[in-house]
Amino acid sequence: MNSDEARMIAQDFLDRQGDATLSGDLDATLAWCDIPCTLETMEHRIVAHNLEEMRAICASFIQQMKVREHTHMVRRCLEASFDGHDSLKAAYETRYVSKGARLEEGPYFGLVTLRRRATGWKISAMQFAATEESAVTATMRERR
Repeated sequence: MNSDEARMIAQDFLDRQGDATLSGDLDATLAWCDIPCTLETMEHRIVAHNLEEMRAICASFIQQMKVREHTHMVRRCLEASFDGHDSLKAAYETRYVSKGARLEEGPYFGLVTLRRRATGWKISAMQFAATEESAVTATMRERR
């Protein structure tokens, strides 16, 4: 397993998880999350210890995306590497498109830790370097 393979897995994961979230399908979004799951910004840290806590976080994020009228989430894996056989870490950037055409706030950067489970790769942890106005920051503020 090399960094190219890790990058392919991470990019595929980011694309499909982002599509599930933007679709507003809460159950599909939750299917990408491991428990426990840690989410962090510079100001906030949340650990979802059970499915109900993760459901509330995902529902809040989906709502924040709807309020901002985001129609596309474009993520680009910048770097990825395996951390053992069943774990990988990936740095990525995220950009949003609103109403199908207008690019919203500039990109933010993130670091995701994925764990391989029986049903596939799952988010174990995400760190975000997002602006105060972003859907991520608003969700973290609301859920803390």
